[in-house]
Amino acid sequence: MSLLAVERLTRSFGGVRAVQDLSFVIPAGGMHSIIGPNGAGKTTLFNLVTGVLRPTRGSIRFKGEEIAGLPPERLAARGISRTFQNLQIFFNMSVLDNVLVGSHLALDRNVLRALLRLPRLRHSERRVRRDAEALLERVGLAEWRDAPADSLPYGALKRLEIARAMAGRPELLLLDEPAAGCNERETQEIEQLLRGLVEDGVTIVLVEHDMRLVMNVSDHIIVLDHGQMLAEGDAETVRNDPAVVEAYLGQAGRTAGHAP
Repeated sequence: MSLLAVERLTRSFGGVRAVQDLSFVIPAGGMHSIIGPNGAGKTTLFNLVTGVLRPTRGSIRFKGEEIAGLPPERLAARGISRTFQNLQIFFNMSVLDNVLVGSHLALDRNVLRALLRLPRLRHSERRVRRDAEALLERVGLAEWRDAPADSLPYGALKRLEIARAMAGRPELLLLDEPAAGCNERETQEIEQLLRGLVEDGVTIVLVEHDMRLVMNVSDHIIVLDHGQMLAEGDAETVRNDPAVVEAYLGQAGRTAGHAP
């Protein structure tokens, strides 16, 4: 069974179809990238899968169950987490507290136990804190745990967002341009982190404009153009597809100095 299956998905904004009749399957495991020119519908697709937007029509199934139109909190509880293109960090909170915000699904939420501060609740809180600290270690931010988030360099903030998204223990992690604005060293750190998460069994869907990163890490690539599927396959197949080179990779390569 596929982990995520999208069938004839369409989202219209007035007379504009940002996503139109899009179908694809994401199997469990591995790194799956979605690329395309600006305006291709990538972020709209993420917003549909994570419940930020409702589809105009079409189906989205997660582990065989229909999820189209469910609110983000219910999707998070089912095992879908994401980051956003623009940083969504609580800059007035500590680094550790930012990760703990993402851990709310793992807490014991029984109202009576919360009011009485029963041992089970205290045990749950200690476990969540240990898990958050382990995530900071995993993303290379353990030494910053008590520092205010606004003291972190930009690349570290990107890794903090990934740690917070992972705090919900997702099966499917959607990352919207995790390397955007990062320098080469920061991008390499993110690449190493993503590889490690996949090795741990997390299925990642990546939207990214850094083609070097995409080609380095992707097991499977979907190329969108004007909200429709342009091509699909492994990195080598996509790299050598003439339609992709013409519509996207050639343009990106000329702009960024990267070879298609």
